[in-house]
This record gives sequence, C-alpha cells and structure tokens, in this order.
Amino acid sequence: MSRSFLAEALLRSELKALKVEDVSVSSAGLHAFPGSPPDPQMTAYLSSMGVSFEPHEARQVSKQELDWADLILVMERSQETDVEKLSPDAKQNVQLLGKYVTGGWEDDILDPFGNTPYHYRLAQSQITLAVKSLAKWLIQNKNRKKTFH
Repeated sequence: MSRSFLAEALLRSELKALKVEDVSVSSAGLHAFPGSPPDPQMTAYLSSMGVSFEPHEARQVSKQELDWADLILVMERSQETDVEKLSPDAKQNVQLLGKYVTGGWEDDILDPFGNTPYHYRLAQSQITLAVKSLAKWLIQNKNRKKTFH
C-alpha cells in the first residue's frame, strides 16, 4: 500500500495549510491487503517533507463509500473500470489523479511497489504535483456541483 496512502496524507496536509476544513479525504484500495501498514518508503518520504500522518492500515473500498463520494480519484485508467464494476452509479465521479498535474499531463501513476527507488521517486513526485493542483481546484470549485464525464 503506497500511492493512495501518500495521496491522502499529502492532500490532508495541503488542505490544512490552505485552511480548508469542509473537505473529507480518505483512501482505500481496490485490491488492498486489509490491515497492511503503509509502505516504509512512502512514510519516509512524508517525514522528509514534514507531513504528519495518522496511523494507517490498508482497507478495501466499499460500494457505499463509492456511492457517497463526490470525487473518486484513481491512479490508473484500469481502476476506473474496477470502480464502475463495484458501483456503476459512481462512474460519473471517477477521475484520474494524474489529470490534476499542472500542464495538462494526464497519465497513470504507476505502482512503485517492488520496483527501484527511481520508481518510488517518480510516483512520489507525480502524486505530490497532482495533489497540489487538486487542492487548488477543490477550493475553486467547492461551491459548484461536481459532475464529471
């Protein structure tokens, strides 16, 4: 478990810094190993950035959570299909996190698990950039009804 945990911790930190209190952030996996701790390379990255985070264990996302969420962020395009299978009604709220990277980059954020330190650094930088842009987008659009296609 690494990407969703990292994105959650970074987004919480960014929203706190921007004094946004009316946005709820959580993370769960589509193929998680429930109870697993966060990846040590991701917790070390957060610590190096001065980002505090709550104790966390991996968990599976539920249909109820997907139906409740206004915005569901996925790391890979294949996960959009997985979300739709679990909750067809949630499809309109699913977006690729990579779309929020400044400059219009819109690509998968690949899972670094089991890869080299380079792959971890790449995922960390992609998620960090995307989360910063996402936080600004949330502030600009918080009063607008969110519908996504």
